[in-house]
Amino acid sequence: MPTSSSANATAIPGGPQASGLRRFDWIGPTSWWLSLCFLLFTFIGLNPLGNASPRARVEGSLSDRLAVVAMTAVALIILIRHRRAAFHCVRDNLLIFGVLAFCQFSVLWSDYPELTIRRAVLTLLGGVIAMAVAVSVKSLRSFHTLLFLSLFGVVLVNLAATALWPALTISDIGVHGIYGQKNVAGMVAMLALIVCVTWIAGSAALPQILFGLLAAAVVSFFLVITSSKTSIGLAVLALGIGAVFWIASRLGPRFVLLILTTLMLGVAGLLILFIVNDFDPMRLVGLFVGDTSFTGRDELWAFAWRKASERIWLGHGYGAFWDVGLVNDPLTRLDPGTWLGDVEKGIINQAHNGYLELWLQIGLPATCVVAIAIAARISSTTRMAIESAPATDTRATYAAIALILFIHLVHNLTEATLFLRGNQFSVLVLILLFVSSEFRRRQA
Repeated sequence: MPTSSSANATAIPGGPQASGLRRFDWIGPTSWWLSLCFLLFTFIGLNPLGNASPRARVEGSLSDRLAVVAMTAVALIILIRHRRAAFHCVRDNLLIFGVLAFCQFSVLWSDYPELTIRRAVLTLLGGVIAMAVAVSVKSLRSFHTLLFLSLFGVVLVNLAATALWPALTISDIGVHGIYGQKNVAGMVAMLALIVCVTWIAGSAALPQILFGLLAAAVVSFFLVITSSKTSIGLAVLALGIGAVFWIASRLGPRFVLLILTTLMLGVAGLLILFIVNDFDPMRLVGLFVGDTSFTGRDELWAFAWRKASERIWLGHGYGAFWDVGLVNDPLTRLDPGTWLGDVEKGIINQAHNGYLELWLQIGLPATCVVAIAIAARISSTTRMAIESAPATDTRATYAAIALILFIHLVHNLTEATLFLRGNQFSVLVLILLFVSSEFRRRQA
């Protein structure tokens, strides 16, 4: 067994071993506590409902930085203990670590190097902690359970905060809980629901299933009251894909053939609609979406595209485009008279498209590398889910990982979470990338 799966206790050599005396192995509980603390820090933070003003976003939080440094110190101890697994994790995720390194080097051409170095280093430290979490996982089911309980707890915290402080957690457009925006709350609820439902699929005992169903109902309620249309739609998409996979694993090739036929008919129908609408993509989108501007995103996307095209290869520097101070806000260069030019400065701090956002920061090639690495892991994890024995709970965990990675790529079409510093979705994706590579290696 690799060094990454050490036993909970090791015998003391010599006489005490015969008497049954054991030496406590602290690395196991330490790894578990690090995993829990990192998840809660990522999804709740040290200062829920705290100050999210533009100035606070620029300066960052000293307590957050200290917490990351402390967790990194613990993570390094764990990685030294599991150094062989850590080496393999870096090797198997070379593209991701290459981009993390590239983010550090972007300080050389950054518009704001002092911001880039701080934000890039914190992102790198988050990757180190995520790797320590991954190499110390003993079983996929235990990891899935920890993830499920953590995210369910996060949702309960949000609901409690909403009940106790409605003035701080409810806006005119939906419930945002402890987060600054309803879209973030919806995203967290969406992730919790995917993890919850797949955890139920991997459960065999009736009490577990009943508890999972109760949790799914609570999480679904929170997702609905956030009024985040993107997250609700993606949750339905993810669970629909998961349901198709689950049914196909039981009904076999005939059901798969039926699904493929349905997909081909759907593609043919879209092609006919495209022809009828004179090959106008916006008219086609208008048939399904009431607001073809995507609540003003089209104007923002056009601006981000222009700015990204100015630095195609290297970008403006990691973390050096938005949240750079009100005076330096990129939107101040726009002429007034448009929605984007007149919006209050400091409010918009992302391109609302993860691919454009990352392109703005580290260039188009590095953005493509990240997307390709995630897409490749979706393929390999899906294959592992298919090849897993139907009766094992590992299939459900692999399915959860593949679904979340897939939804991550789709989510970034209208939101920016791809390799975004400190973002809940981005951090979770890093953990899942490392966990999936670790267990693929163990099963090889």
